[in-house]
Amino acid sequence: MAASSSVLVETTSGKLRGVARDGVRTWRGVPYASVAARFEAPVPAGTWMGERDASTFGPVAIQSRDPRIAMMSGVGEKMPMSEDCLSLNVLAPEAGDKLPVLVWIHGGAFVMGSGSTPLYDGRTFATRHDVVVVTFNYRLGLLGFLGGNHALRDQVAALRWVRDNIAAFGGDPDSVTVVGESAGASSVAALLVMPSARGLFHRAVLQSCAIGVAVPTREDAEAIAKEVSLPGDATIDQIIAAQAALAMRRGLSAFAPFVDGDVLPKGPIEAIQAGEGARVPLLIGWNRDEWALFDVFMGPTASAAVKAPLQARLGEERMAKILAVYDGGWRDLIGDLAFRMPATRIAELQPAPSYLYRFDWTSPAMNGALGAAHAMELPFMWNKLDLPASQILIGGDTAGAQPLATAMHDTWAAFVKTGDPNGAGLPAWPAYDVQRQTMLLDRTSKVEADPAREKRVVWEGLF
Repeated sequence: MAASSSVLVETTSGKLRGVARDGVRTWRGVPYASVAARFEAPVPAGTWMGERDASTFGPVAIQSRDPRIAMMSGVGEKMPMSEDCLSLNVLAPEAGDKLPVLVWIHGGAFVMGSGSTPLYDGRTFATRHDVVVVTFNYRLGLLGFLGGNHALRDQVAALRWVRDNIAAFGGDPDSVTVVGESAGASSVAALLVMPSARGLFHRAVLQSCAIGVAVPTREDAEAIAKEVSLPGDATIDQIIAAQAALAMRRGLSAFAPFVDGDVLPKGPIEAIQAGEGARVPLLIGWNRDEWALFDVFMGPTASAAVKAPLQARLGEERMAKILAVYDGGWRDLIGDLAFRMPATRIAELQPAPSYLYRFDWTSPAMNGALGAAHAMELPFMWNKLDLPASQILIGGDTAGAQPLATAMHDTWAAFVKTGDPNGAGLPAWPAYDVQRQTMLLDRTSKVEADPAREKRVVWEGLF
């Protein structure tokens, strides 16, 4: 490994001293905004005199220390947490100017995760593709959504920082792609239709987006605020305990973007259908066995939390028809409802080119129980198969996974650069149209028209 050296840049807040090593320059823990008051919008980051050290990550958002959650989030016990967690990390090639920028929004059901998770180290994007990578933290759980869409405001603040500062790091503020998975993809869907985010990005990637027709409303958020009734001086432990209790009663959907008529005027699908979304190219998709992850790690409670509300909403007759198509299999049914249908509907409605995929690579982990589960595509997209967390997901099949990981990583980079995923190792990938062409990502990838059509059609009229 080559010796490291320091590297200095000038931002709107002051000078930052980062680290250069092995052809990559990194700056960590950079404040992009600040939390001046709990449950309030972020304020601009302060300024500083002289040089600020940017060699270490900033504190992550407040979240549960439960080891089961930490295993999924990648946030270890020793990582410091803070209410004022609004920092970002920049990873850039050793040299270059006006380079394309990938801004990553982490997932974690809006209750866990961080931008400093090792999986999201984008050095291969930098060294292999000359892409500048930005990751960041945003407020989670009750601190992110109680009384307002604070988490979404944080994300817009991060994108504004990128617009105003990324040129100093070699990035092009006019070539920004937002990429997110799970809660991160739901965030991207919201950003597509938020007036405050207009013009801050130029392409978008949504991986396993779970935002659908039943977007929570301001009334839902107000009901949760009354139910929780936290005092303004509540301790962090009290907030986390209240959050856990709320999740037990209402599920993780209690922590999600909601239509407030201001930050998020309409639900994403409704707004895109009305022509109010950002007209940017999309790469969007889902994993074939999304719900397997929740069944394996959470057990029957994961599906039970969905079954009763879904049956009540759809009615006995329609529910029976849907179950018949799925041969009574709730796992695939819930996965399609939560992840496939939002992706498909957004691809149908988006006026700019959309490229739809389904991730089909079946993992041998846990005797095949995970299949192509939720989050399975992440080690492939980041080309980080060697990490311990990645090995758990792929069941140690590094050799079997590497060809697809290389092709996906290169394809995502191509889209970040041009808005077109073609020419980077996968078969020719047509934009989504009336033929419903979908890239099936697998050991042998291929394009198929309207795969599993009968399962898509059964949801028509609901989305």
